Amino acid sequence: MKIKSAINLKGEVLSIATTATMITLVKGEQFDAEMADTTGVLVDGEPMTLATARRLWIYKVIDNWIDGVEE
Repeated sequence: MKIKSAINLKGEVLSIATTATMITLVKGEQFDAEMADTTGVLVDGEPMTLATARRLWIYKVIDNWIDGVEE
């Protein structure tokens, strides 16, 4: 099982555990706050909110799991 976690300065945002046949997402205590955070950030040179950047990271992990790509 592989586990990826997103953590901010106040605590855990999200934990994603994967195996070949299962993916589990667990919300941390900072999930709701970070998913609504409108702070501007740059990701690969693209401006977006922190909430959008976190969503894109989650989507990427899920897409890679579906495609069988290991990170």
